[in-house]
Amino acid sequence: MPKSWVMIVKLNPSAKAHAFMLKESAQQSKYLMSEIEEQLAAEMSLSGGNAFGKLQGSVVSQMSVEFELDGKVEKMPMPALINLRSHPDEATRRRGYEAENIAWEGVKETLAACLNGVKGETVVLNKRRGRKDAVHSAIDAARLDRKTLEAMLEAMKDSFPMFRKYFKSKAKKIGKKQLAWWDIFAPLGKTDKVYSYEEARDFILENFEKFSPDLSVFAKRAFDNNWIDAEQREGKRGGAFCTEVQGLKESRILCNFDGSFDQVSTLAHELGHAFHNECAYQANKTVLQQLTPMTLAETASTMCETIITEAVLATTKDPQEELAVLEAQIQGAGQVVVDIYSRFLFEKEVFERREQSELSADDFNDIMERAQKATYGNGIDEKYLQKFMWTWKPHYYSSGLSFYNFPYAFGLLFATGLYAIYQQRGEAFVQDYKNLLASTGEESAAKLAKRFGIDITTRKFWDDSLAIIGKRIDRFCKL
Repeated sequence: MPKSWVMIVKLNPSAKAHAFMLKESAQQSKYLMSEIEEQLAAEMSLSGGNAFGKLQGSVVSQMSVEFELDGKVEKMPMPALINLRSHPDEATRRRGYEAENIAWEGVKETLAACLNGVKGETVVLNKRRGRKDAVHSAIDAARLDRKTLEAMLEAMKDSFPMFRKYFKSKAKKIGKKQLAWWDIFAPLGKTDKVYSYEEARDFILENFEKFSPDLSVFAKRAFDNNWIDAEQREGKRGGAFCTEVQGLKESRILCNFDGSFDQVSTLAHELGHAFHNECAYQANKTVLQQLTPMTLAETASTMCETIITEAVLATTKDPQEELAVLEAQIQGAGQVVVDIYSRFLFEKEVFERREQSELSADDFNDIMERAQKATYGNGIDEKYLQKFMWTWKPHYYSSGLSFYNFPYAFGLLFATGLYAIYQQRGEAFVQDYKNLLASTGEESAAKLAKRFGIDITTRKFWDDSLAIIGKRIDRFCKL
């Protein structure tokens, strides 16, 4: 940080309050070309990386496949076809997988050209800007350091046998020796319980109270003041999200509540985001101090979701409900730990090889398939992997979003690790947790965690986090 900046921070109270952001901006400015070169890169990108990204989006969004479902042939867009992976009938799942792969074969060369264009532009700009490698800008954006990333990735890699145990148990539960790719999302278990909105509210408030009265009081305020648009109705968009209203120092939540436990969990998740905002408001943080990287943005939401899931698992007496809840949790964790690691391996090799030459569609297929074999191992039948995963994941086609996925792994494991610490420390942990949430925009992840006595640069934190998932897998396998 230049001496003049240091002096400004010392003399100006506002600058001092935003010292981290000023320092970060100064450090990142080292990785900029001259003003003229940056202008040229931005203009050229419109017909380079950005254009290739738009082409991939146009090709994939316009693809549809004729598919017979429930005795009726219909034209299905690719997202709907891909979503058949969670269909209860295995024959339907397999036909969906096969139809998907035939469709990708027809456009693979076009999409390979797009991926070469995006990654080629990124390689050139990284070199010109003085980046060490392709992951450099991604870890800076995530406010991580390499030591932390490596500790997390090593722990994830060592957890693969644990997840393979889950895959094998799931295969046995659906009557197979080994899962194929189309079985990964096969539904398991069922719950007949349907929650009214009031029952969901009471269940959430009751279990939030056990974690922290402040969390429960806050959630009650959100319910009582109608901050939550939960009704399913015509003309309303799907999904769920939380947004802050800075002028009021409040949050607003959209969800589509249908009475399922999945929607109870989603509601708790979005209330976690709102509580994250609330902690910053209560600490009088400015808008700039609240700018949180993706690595830390899911901390409170995942924590709240975990609180609710653990509450159900602690009280249910129905084995099928227990199986359904565990399956949802472990399946999601498997995607975040195992599949995201495979995508990290894929992107890493693509960048390394793209520096030397263009790659063919078959090259991309081979890299993806080897990455999946390295991560899923004998948990999945290697004859039926998904080599075309690279074709439809949009983040691969953004020159500004290299290695988009590992922050999701960080988010899940960081929040789960915090829950492990909560289990050890109990109520004494809660105030530190609230202070941490209030500060997620003001420091790097490792330094922020260290303030609260948490070392994420070593394996122990990540191993403890994965151990919680391991206990769920053990419980799943016994059912």
